[in-house]
Amino acid sequence: RMLLTHAKVEFEDVRLSREQFGEMKASGKLEFGQVPALELEDGQVLTQGSSIHRFLGAKHGYYPADHLKAWEADSMMDAIGDLNAKLVAMVFGPNEEAKAAAAKEFGEVHAPLFLERAEKRLAGQKYFGGDSPNTFDFMFGAFLTSPITAKFQDGVNKFPGVKAYQENWAVVFADYLANRPTCSL
Repeated sequence: RMLLTHAKVEFEDVRLSREQFGEMKASGKLEFGQVPALELEDGQVLTQGSSIHRFLGAKHGYYPADHLKAWEADSMMDAIGDLNAKLVAMVFGPNEEAKAAAAKEFGEVHAPLFLERAEKRLAGQKYFGGDSPNTFDFMFGAFLTSPITAKFQDGVNKFPGVKAYQENWAVVFADYLANRPTCSL
């Protein structure tokens, strides 16, 4: 959504209820039974978040043409995918005790490890893509402005480069962030 907003591409932002998701999944529209999904004008439905980012990034000029720069973006996209997988237990754990334990581990182990590496990769740049954002920037920007990340803001604050990046992202996307629909998570 942020990539399309930045590229000034009009799109329909559809947020599914649990019931709508169940119906869409049962219909077979979601190849892997998951969202996010992007429905193209011809009705084709693309799935898998990182692949959608790469597709849109290439289409709108955010995916690096240089192979090493593409690897840099892709490796960070894969790493944040791994980090996001750790969030699942925090949100969908079997009980409150398990959710609390997962949140503690996320905040004390997984998030700091990822943020340390992100800080190193940023290396004082405005964006991971340098002077302008690349595909990973949109994934990381979305992560840093999510309601879940707000619960771990103290951890983000320990990394000055990431914190500055987060603040810049909030300015660049101030209108989008102020007007996006709220998330139930």
